[in-house]
Formats: sequence, structure tokens, C-alpha cells
Amino acid sequence: MNKKILAVAEALSNEKSLSKKKVFQVLENALNIVIKKKYEQKINIRIYINKESGKFYIYKRWIVVKKVKEPNKEINFKEAINKNRNIKIGEFIEKKIKKINFDRITTQKIKKIIIQKIKEEKKIINFKKILKKKKKIIIGFIKKINKKYIIIDIGNDLEAKILNKDLFLKNKLKIGKKIKGLIYYIDKKYKNNYKILLQRSKINFLIELLKIEIPEVKNNIIKIKSISRKPGLRSKIAVISKDKKIDPIGACVGIKGSRIKAISNELLGEKIDIILWNKNIKKFLINIMYPIKIFNFKINKNKNNIKINVKLNNLAQIIGKRGQNIKLSSKLIGLEINVSGINIK
Repeated sequence: MNKKILAVAEALSNEKSLSKKKVFQVLENALNIVIKKKYEQKINIRIYINKESGKFYIYKRWIVVKKVKEPNKEINFKEAINKNRNIKIGEFIEKKIKKINFDRITTQKIKKIIIQKIKEEKKIINFKKILKKKKKIIIGFIKKINKKYIIIDIGNDLEAKILNKDLFLKNKLKIGKKIKGLIYYIDKKYKNNYKILLQRSKINFLIELLKIEIPEVKNNIIKIKSISRKPGLRSKIAVISKDKKIDPIGACVGIKGSRIKAISNELLGEKIDIILWNKNIKKFLINIMYPIKIFNFKINKNKNNIKINVKLNNLAQIIGKRGQNIKLSSKLIGLEINVSGINIK
């Protein structure tokens, strides 16, 4: 059994990327569970494994107490002090148990416990890595789709969920498809498992996608000033460059639209408008409405609105389907935009 223990420890350490110290702790724990089951009465034991030879030693132990309630686990202080003059209450008296022979069934039980415990330890390690990625995007594969949420396999025996409220265009999602999500909630204990929730509908998810695809945004050369979004349909993003040599719109769009297309594809075809921000409200509004020309600006900051006129034949385009475009423009600029059409030749 000694050589087998060393072989198992070596194999598990390499296969599961765990330290040998951790593996030996698991081995000791497994032996502890199995040996305890060999005794009819409940006892406390300690297992020690020599990491060089693989030999293991078993000790039956009693905790020192003032008054004994469980004779198989406790020993009276007066009795304990006869065995060890320096013993204190709360410490242990130990007695070495002679070698125990393990039959084939017991050995299989030990292996089964070891595999399960190693799996749990590995899951804890992977979970700690996920904790560091909170508020960041991770990639997984859709494992299951139901009415309330979808389950994502994020690797390393871990799963995450995306709730319906954080999804859009669910009908376009298919099992096995690669998907990205922003980690926004992690619960360490949930039905003896880990609860990891991702979201795709919030503005933060879009911001992280921009950082991934656009280095200038990640490096804070291009600054995002404001965003308005209708998940799955359209987003408007106002940007400005700290470096005058860099065109913020061109950098965000990319060569032949490559960067913005990658983001749009991840958002299942959501349209994305990149707009040059300006601290001057009129100039900013002109940029938002471009190429449509605006007439008769009237800003009322007290009422938090701005009134504009456009050509009558541009009115429908400005408002958009179900008022979507004008609502997003209003959120982007931070003022309610009231638009009217006028006849201009």
C-alpha cells in the first residue's frame, strides 16, 4: 500500500495540477474516513503519511476535558496528566493503532473518496480564480436552455447561468454555441455548489466588449463619455480621444468596420453607432443627428429638454421605429429631445 500511496499522490498532483501537500492532505482525509468506519464506536483518529516512504501511521486520540461525556473521544484531565505531565485541557492524548490490513473493497472505497475530494479541491481552486474575474467577461459554451435561464459551461467543472432578464434575442441561442458574459454575481455556497451569474444586457457588458476589441479604449486613450442602449437592437456610444492624433470614431470602427462588427456579432447583430462627443450641447447634438441637418435649437435646462426642428421628410428617421432612435439619443445627451418636422425646400 505504501508505494501505491506515493504513486497515487504523484499521479494526482500532475494530473490535477495540485501541490503534493494538498494531495497528501486529501489522502489523509480519505484514510481517516475509511478507518473510522471500521470501528463500531465513534472515535477520533489522526493519520500521518510519510511523504518520502509512503508509510502511514494511525493514532487513536482523546481530547482532554474536565468532565468526560464521550469516553471514546474524551479523557479526564486527571487521567491524562498521569500519561503526560505537560498536557493541558483541549489538547490530545494519542495512542498508535497497529497496522490495519485493507481488503480490495476498502481500497476501492479509499480511491473513490480520494477522487471525489480531489475533484472538490480542484473546484475550489478554480472557483477562487473566477472570484478574481468578477465584473470581467468570460467565455463559455451554452449547455442548456430553459424557460427561466440558460446554463453556460465555463470550463474547469464550473457552470454559470444567464437569467432571462439578462438575455436578449434568446431564440438565436443554440446549445453548444460559444458565448460571452460578464460575471456580476457569485455565491460561494448554493445547494452545495457555486452560483455564478452572468449578464449580457447591461451597459457594463458592452463597455467590457469595447475594451476587448479596441486597445485604445482599454488603455484609456479613447474615453467613453456616455452610452445609451436597447439590448439586441441598438446602442449609441459617445467617445472622445485624449490623443489628438487618434481619430476616436475610426479607431472604434476599425479597418473596414472590423472592430465594431466583432462587437455587433457578439451582440447578435445589435447595431452600434459611434458618435464624437462634445461638451457643447449643440455641437454634440449635431454629431448625434448626423447626417440629418437640425434647425432651430432651443435648450431648456430647467425643464431638462431640448427642442429641435428637422425637415419633415427626415422626421421618421430621427424618431425611429417605436421612437427608439430619439429615446436613445435623448439618453445619450442627457436631455429629452423634442423634435418637430418643418417644410423646407
